[in-house]
Amino acid sequence: MTDPYYSNIKQWKMDSDRRELVLYAHHCIPKICACGAPVRLSTDEKGKSYFECTEFEDDGFHIRHGCFNAFEEELEELNEKVAEEAKSRKKMVDEMKKMREDIKLLKELCMEGDENDGFHNRHHCFDAVKEKL
Repeated sequence: MTDPYYSNIKQWKMDSDRRELVLYAHHCIPKICACGAPVRLSTDEKGKSYFECTEFEDDGFHIRHGCFNAFEEELEELNEKVAEEAKSRKKMVDEMKKMREDIKLLKELCMEGDENDGFHNRHHCFDAVKEKL
């Protein structure tokens, strides 16, 4: 026996999924609507600009997002990305500085070994480096 309300439940589920897509589509500058139609720049009677679906109907399934809000959200995301990149770059610079210091120390230790002890192979040099570190 099948559920007599199965088609209604299925339609409700599809509508719910589309509403969720539209909810997340109202973030930053939209490129495409949840319905698949392209998004255009439009202006209302009061002169306010919107990013709007070309097939916009006020049924909750299409995008109509204020330009100012979209630009503001986009800038916030870009600022977060820039801050993250700057943090990553600073970390890399610190790591490179430490590596340069280690390389300089290794060179000094190897040169000391050549001058003082007469290291003739790499193994002796590396043993001396391990002792110093």
